[in-house]
Amino acid sequence: MPILRDHHLPLAPDWECKATIDDNGIIQLADPAIASLSTGDVRPNTWMLEVRYRATSRWKLPAVTIIDRSKSQATERFTQYLEPNETGKRLINLTGIESLHQLQLTLKHLTLEGDATLLGFHNPNLASGAILIIAPHPDDAELAAFGVYSQYPENTWIVTITAGERLKRLDKQYWSGLDVSLEEASHRKGFIRAWNSATTPLLAGVPAERLVMLGYFNDTLTTLYEKPGTVAPSHSVPTLKPDAYRTWNKLSLPTDGQSRNTGQNLQSDLAALLASIKPKTIITPHPDLDPHADHIASTRHLQAATEQSGHYPENLMLYANHLKSTRGFPRGPAHAAAGVWPTQASTQAPRNDKIASFPISIEVQKQKALALHSMHDLGGTPGLERQLKRKLKRLLSGIPCKDWSDYSGHDFFQTHIKAHENFVLRKIDQTKSRGLEPLSGSQPLSK
Repeated sequence: MPILRDHHLPLAPDWECKATIDDNGIIQLADPAIASLSTGDVRPNTWMLEVRYRATSRWKLPAVTIIDRSKSQATERFTQYLEPNETGKRLINLTGIESLHQLQLTLKHLTLEGDATLLGFHNPNLASGAILIIAPHPDDAELAAFGVYSQYPENTWIVTITAGERLKRLDKQYWSGLDVSLEEASHRKGFIRAWNSATTPLLAGVPAERLVMLGYFNDTLTTLYEKPGTVAPSHSVPTLKPDAYRTWNKLSLPTDGQSRNTGQNLQSDLAALLASIKPKTIITPHPDLDPHADHIASTRHLQAATEQSGHYPENLMLYANHLKSTRGFPRGPAHAAAGVWPTQASTQAPRNDKIASFPISIEVQKQKALALHSMHDLGGTPGLERQLKRKLKRLLSGIPCKDWSDYSGHDFFQTHIKAHENFVLRKIDQTKSRGLEPLSGSQPLSK
């Protein structure tokens, strides 16, 4: 018997329409006005089909393939994978289609109820102003938003808060035997990761002048938020200062030359950047969906810096690179469609969030794979136990082995090289400076 799990976010769609799915998988919309929206209205925006599904296998990944039949030649757009051995409410990502007319779904290893709901969301116009991406660690900007920022490189600023220097064991250094002390190896890890942050976005055309490394210390951001006046040393190199990782910055920061790892300094640097850049859109971790302590604290520091600077963006786009107790999401091999995070939110939570999904071309997905390869922390080979578990899951998934593109050993090369990049979108209330609060009652689903 499949396990019942409903995925739910308290969303406020711009379009909402009842739909039916017939025995051939053809979607019929109840509202003729929405069904006849032009390509100019459909293509730039986000579309989700809320359905109830039932997996028909304990192990095989349920698959929903979206087919566009609006033209003479039916076109297969992409496939989204769901959880095996489960039943419940899900959102099927239709973003990237050109017409809402004559859409068809083909199903493998699942059934769908006939009643569904189409949800549509206006995507923000990212070309109309500066975009600021907050990356708690080197590689977070690439994992969450490489596809987005590669489309708007001249508008993009990327601020990486920490150097990600922490190394817990000497045998985990990138090059075995290179350094003989944990302090040396940790310092070198931060050095090369800061270099990654300073160079990888160049692959997408982001100017070097818009790449900023703050150099604060890994796994200390919560302490810095809770005790902003207290100096928190690096866990691995107690004598280290953030200046060590600002070598490649092209602009000056308020704390340059006298930097200490404090929340006051971090917020001062962020506030100065906000006042200078004046971003229209900020992309930052979702403080409720992404459980990583540094990710939560990064957005909290951003909130404090926003209040300090007095500059509020129009759009806040929130991402989740990590999910509590959930591995392998978004499901399926690289290049599949990206579903919406497996979350549950209280039905009492206000419906004020939107989904912003951005389709990523296959060429940009390949460039993203290259960008992730340039990040040293995503290299290496998984251990034998992990390799065996992964191989067994793939054999049981019902997906041919040739369809799993092994660009590298890290899970992110499957989960984050997808046909979409998804964000929770919040419009900021300029008069009340609201928009950074967490969802009330929202929590990741545990597996």
